[in-house]
Amino acid sequence: MTHETNECAVQPSIMHKFRASVAQPILHSILHAELAHAVYMAEQVEALGTKLGVEISSRLASEPGWDRYKFITNVVVSQPGPGSRMSSSCVWDSNCDCVVRESFVSPNIRCTASVFAIYCY
Repeated sequence: MTHETNECAVQPSIMHKFRASVAQPILHSILHAELAHAVYMAEQVEALGTKLGVEISSRLASEPGWDRYKFITNVVVSQPGPGSRMSSSCVWDSNCDCVVRESFVSPNIRCTASVFAIYCY
């Protein structure tokens, strides 16, 4: 495939398609590395959420073949306690686009990260 042909691609080749099975372990490793010893502190939640979102987006963007994807990362950090529910959806091209989610729960902090991978035509 030439560079010129790649510029006009309306969907990724099978080798460059975003795969949740590749992204999921990345999210898992980031959340567990950053939150394993974290304690919920309301005054630090915004900075922590931003840090996690930037790190997740950067790591996914650096994966080979995913340069045509735009990553929309949503990180929710909350204090542990009685249950909470979260839902999200998106209308998109199901042949190219994907969503992956990962949660981390400990007695000290709770976090859910969602990444929407949108293929840029």
